[in-house]
This record gives sequence, structure tokens and C-alpha cells, in this order.
Amino acid sequence: EVLEEEEKAFSSMLDRGVRYLNDLELKLKQREESTIPGTEAFYLYDTLGFPLDLTQLMAAEKGLAVDVEGFSTEMQRQKQMSRDALARQKMAALG
Repeated sequence: EVLEEEEKAFSSMLDRGVRYLNDLELKLKQREESTIPGTEAFYLYDTLGFPLDLTQLMAAEKGLAVDVEGFSTEMQRQKQMSRDALARQKMAALG
């Protein structure tokens, strides 16, 4: 039962990510661009649960690149925001 739920969740994540990537591919090609921005790759990862390596693999199959440096920048920004929020919580608890 747990395995079945995990399979459904993975399938749902995969479907959402593939749809998002397909839409993104169309937008990029309309703008004559060939690189998925780091912000978009991070959205796929952070919001949709779509792993970066899968984004890169699917992008390559579509003739697209992924801005991995931009992705890393977004990841660091998210981590810093989390650390800042935790620090604020700790200060509020003390204060």
C-alpha cells in the first residue's frame, strides 16, 4: 500500500514536470532560445519535485541546455532564506 502511494506520487510528479518542460520548450523555441533558465530548472526542482538530472536529460533530448549555474544560485538563495527564517524564529522564541 505504501509502495503504491509512492508510485502514484512519483507518477504525478513526473507528469507535472514533463508537461511543464514541454510548455517551457515551446516558449523557448518561440523566443529562439535554447537554454532553460536556472530559475525555471529550480522551479521544477523546488516546486514540482523534478530532479535537476532528469531536467538535464530531458532538455538534452529536446536539444536544450540547462543553466546549472543559475540553478545553483537559486538553490543557495533558497537555503539562505531558510537559514534567515530559522534565525528569526529563534530570535522570536528568545525575545
